[in-house]
Amino acid sequence: MEQKKRSSLLHLLIALCCLAVASAPAYAARTKPAKTAKPAKQRTHTSSYSGHGLAREWEPTYEIKQYKQNYVLLYALSSAPNNLPTSPNPLNQVLIPYALDNRDMKFQISLKLALADYEEYGALWFAYTQTSFWQFYNKANSQPFRETDYSPELIYSLRPFDGSILNFGVQHESNGESNPRSRSWNRVYLQPGVDLFDFDGNRLSVIVRWWQRFQESPAGDDNPDIADFLGYREVEWRFMQDNGWQITSLTRSKSIQLDIAAPWTSWLMMPDGDEHPLNIHLQYFSGYGESLLDYNQGHVTWGLGLSLPIE
Repeated sequence: MEQKKRSSLLHLLIALCCLAVASAPAYAARTKPAKTAKPAKQRTHTSSYSGHGLAREWEPTYEIKQYKQNYVLLYALSSAPNNLPTSPNPLNQVLIPYALDNRDMKFQISLKLALADYEEYGALWFAYTQTSFWQFYNKANSQPFRETDYSPELIYSLRPFDGSILNFGVQHESNGESNPRSRSWNRVYLQPGVDLFDFDGNRLSVIVRWWQRFQESPAGDDNPDIADFLGYREVEWRFMQDNGWQITSLTRSKSIQLDIAAPWTSWLMMPDGDEHPLNIHLQYFSGYGESLLDYNQGHVTWGLGLSLPIE
């Protein structure tokens, strides 16, 4: 039991260290040295961005950048813990219920790195996202990790015009478990995005993603009906202020996730123009698919913690 506790604490320390390392590129310079052959083009490319536009987020600099949101929810309360995960595949049908607490410590690490820069023809990226649900408050059962979902991606990204992106991706997602708890799927996707409004430090963006799942053999498919619950598309809205509020909503066919993050001074309506390395983060989730094991189990979760500001 003591070994399990030490392992759980080690996982948290690793996650927090990754978040600290990821924060460094967020405030580093994002422009590459100008090439003498094309100085006018590079100045035009960067001058229209305030450092926060979608196209700037996907400007290849060969540095590790944030991909999705990076956060630690110190307290996440669920309305219905999934004590008995189910699947149409008999090999993935859990028969013995788990003694789960309805409270988790949830954290997400999400990074991307440019592998190749084809300049006006786009860039090739590798991205990785890991989302963990730690039963930190479940001391009666040795504080186990309820689930960790791993998602590597290969992305070809274009920036058609100022404040826009067009991504083509291949994504794998799995929880690394053995049967009957194993859940996984593979898909290709198309993801356009555009800044609808970008003025005086305020930006409103919309990003849409459509995907198609790779079919698997019936015997080896952990979750054959996953598309019935997660659908075939998602829509993300972002509203962001410089050094202030960052509000995002992510909707799928049967779920919605709302994230609200800002420095503590913003929450208290106090003026503060300084940059902050961490935001206070509030998250609300309702529906299906908060984790892979929960893909076909609906619930509501409220979480409070800390996050890195979106670039």
